[in-house]
Amino acid sequence: MHLRVTSQTDPSLPPGAEADPSPKRVLVVEPHPTLRTVLAQRLRQDGHLTAAVASAREALDLCADQSPDLLVSAEILEHSSALRLATQLRCPAIVLTARSGAEPVVTLLDAGAQDVLRKPFGLEELAARCRAMLRRGNTGLQEQVCVGPLKVHLLLRQVTLQDQPVELSPREFALLCALLMPPGMVRSRQQLLRMAWPPFSGGPRSVDTQVLTLRRKLEQAGLGEGGGITTVRQQGYRFSLDTIPLEPSDDSRSSGVGAPVNQAVG
Repeated sequence: MHLRVTSQTDPSLPPGAEADPSPKRVLVVEPHPTLRTVLAQRLRQDGHLTAAVASAREALDLCADQSPDLLVSAEILEHSSALRLATQLRCPAIVLTARSGAEPVVTLLDAGAQDVLRKPFGLEELAARCRAMLRRGNTGLQEQVCVGPLKVHLLLRQVTLQDQPVELSPREFALLCALLMPPGMVRSRQQLLRMAWPPFSGGPRSVDTQVLTLRRKLEQAGLGEGGGITTVRQQGYRFSLDTIPLEPSDDSRSSGVGAPVNQAVG
């Protein structure tokens, strides 16, 4: 893969990014020119050799001699698709889909996608998924994050509390994921905007509004006052279950067993 661009490594790499003496080759295929440019620029900040093209034909021409290490592609391409292109390039793929609901995600994963990210998404979420994919090769990403009785299924974008579903909007889900990476870390409003909002959208007031609605939904689901989200003055927000009482489920009431609150990654 003879890239027509060079890596542009930020002197201070983002959290989770590591300097690599052998940068990975990442190919972005996205028809929308502004989004294509923004995605490529963000991935270059992690030190990846990143090329960006608009179509499958351009991608095949670019990679005639060498396949990329990772393909990041819009699901639907002119005269092709992300999955078909990944097969032709013989590389793992993160598919960007505009379709809503769990069924398209399951279909794409079953059809061979290593990961699926639903639009709109945050740049930091995409960057983290790319790092994890490249770090683990073809084994893919961790599928589930658990904090006590709260479980977040990253691929299906589903949340459960004590095995009961919690209905969140796509933005609320992205915000929760940002606060959970990792739990207990204080995130500023600007960090949350980068991680959970699409490029060039939202502002500090948008973060405050979404945090408020997310808190309410987690409270209503039984996660205690504030839903585990605390405000850190002049810094931002933090998610932690260490200091809040959890409402026991029906099973735990009958058995007398409380819900664990220690972090575990599944």
